Amino acid sequence: MRIKKWAVAACVAIFAAAVLSGCGNSVTTKTESVTKSDHPVALTLDANITALHMTNVVPKLSGKLVSTPLTVGQEVKAGEVVVQVDSAPYQQSVSDAEAQLVAASSAAATAPVYQAPAASGGGDSAQRAKLDVWYNEGAISKVEYNQMMARTAPPVQSAPVQEAAPAVDSGRIAQLQQAVQSAREMLSNATIYSPIDGRVTSVADNPSVAVAGNVLATIQQMTPLVATFAVPEDYIDALQTAKSNGTIKVSIIAPSGESETGELTYLSEVKDPATGSYMAKITFNNDKNLFVPGEFYHVRLSTPQEVSQITVPKTAVKTKDSGDFVYIVNDKGLADARSVLTGDEEAGRVVILNGLSEGEKVVIDPPDSLEIGMKVNT
Repeated sequence: MRIKKWAVAACVAIFAAAVLSGCGNSVTTKTESVTKSDHPVALTLDANITALHMTNVVPKLSGKLVSTPLTVGQEVKAGEVVVQVDSAPYQQSVSDAEAQLVAASSAAATAPVYQAPAASGGGDSAQRAKLDVWYNEGAISKVEYNQMMARTAPPVQSAPVQEAAPAVDSGRIAQLQQAVQSAREMLSNATIYSPIDGRVTSVADNPSVAVAGNVLATIQQMTPLVATFAVPEDYIDALQTAKSNGTIKVSIIAPSGESETGELTYLSEVKDPATGSYMAKITFNNDKNLFVPGEFYHVRLSTPQEVSQITVPKTAVKTKDSGDFVYIVNDKGLADARSVLTGDEEAGRVVILNGLSEGEKVVIDPPDSLEIGMKVNT
């Protein structure tokens, strides 16, 4: 009985040792040490495409649309009416404000000027002449002459009388003028024009109703476009030199294989600490209508400027759902998987942009039986 227990324990120990040492679970294959060599820059990278110009259609007033609602994919021209809100209530507001202003202005107008009629009657010139004769002949005294002349003098006319104009309420007039201006501005906001040529890329859940301050639709310019991507640190100096001396070639590649040439318009000088890369932007014309803002495409940059790069045999690179990877052999001689960012291929070798370091050991042509943790014999 003791012998049987000893035998079982021995088998367990032998099995554990085999697992830990890789015995009975190993593979023989060729490996290669990772080194760098100088090659002209030829990068193919993923880029996000965005519109150089875009605009949100945001109504300034609320109401039901009397124009045809915008739809995704609709092409519009600059200056084209894209939204027409029912203007009837806003037109009524203008009419009411104008009527109030007219009424107030009429009431404050200057009143007409009236003159009092002249007093009736006049002086008796014949009688005055007789008095002059009598006085000169001495028939009447000076006192009598003055008294009788006073009785025959013409009456004094009263001066014209002007009625006072009513007081003008200038503050009220100014307030009504402002109300008219505001009502007209609201009415003008019932019509919205597109400021750019472009395509409608999104619309509100209910595109038939305008809500003041809410985005009704988004219009994006389809050309030119901008491609934004990350450049690995090892290539930043070469691209900056090529950009300054004009030796860089840039293209954006569509899924169909067609492409558009572009210009490297931005290359950051600050490294992203999270990724160790540098942001770059390409501006290009979308004359063939190959590209859609918001999607990802490949961009290719090339220059005769050489860079020290890591390359591995094409057979070493494998692909799974999460991307490309290679098998490396760690310090314990065991297989491990390493995710890599791959670049261009040339002469049967693939440029590794990120994921490997000099001195590491890569499995050249991993057999299908190779798994992580296996002992690798070379």
